[in-house]
Amino acid sequence: MRKRRFRWGFSLILFLLFAVLLVTIVILYVRPERTLDMNYSEIVWKDKLTQMLETRKPELELSEAEFNSLAKAKLVKELQRYELPISVTGADFQLDGDMLLVHMSGSWGRAEFGAAVHYRMEYSAGQLELTPEAVRVRQVSISPQLLGLERLEIHLESYMPDIVAVKEIAFHDRSMTLRLTFDWLEIASYLTSY
Repeated sequence: MRKRRFRWGFSLILFLLFAVLLVTIVILYVRPERTLDMNYSEIVWKDKLTQMLETRKPELELSEAEFNSLAKAKLVKELQRYELPISVTGADFQLDGDMLLVHMSGSWGRAEFGAAVHYRMEYSAGQLELTPEAVRVRQVSISPQLLGLERLEIHLESYMPDIVAVKEIAFHDRSMTLRLTFDWLEIASYLTSY
């Protein structure tokens, strides 16, 4: 009887040690691989519109860094609207043709995590549509549906001056070209009043 209690107690201690080890491994595995932040800079639309006037082409080039700033600004505003059980501590948005790779880092209590989400981008009827295709935590793939990620629709014109409308988007390796519709005289008037 004493041996059974000893075996049972020893088995319980072994199980608890294994559980603690497993939790520790998971916590270390999901930690972010790189340091990210939520810093961004505002885009100076006057400079971009002036350049467009000089080239006389109704299009703007949006670099990956500029897209990153726009996306972080939007993310910061959205995170302020909701109370989430996690806090997002950093993000980085990388363009690759019609694919968008979003690296994110955050914390849940004291546990830090990092993940990458792959989105396919399409532009249709004034909306930039982002469809989640994959989520990765290091080498582990997770279904976006399992995490509740849904298609996002972004109205690009809400980030731009009111006098321009996005007609279409051409995706490139590390940038995108926004083809616009507008009145040239309104652009000139806007720039003189800026």
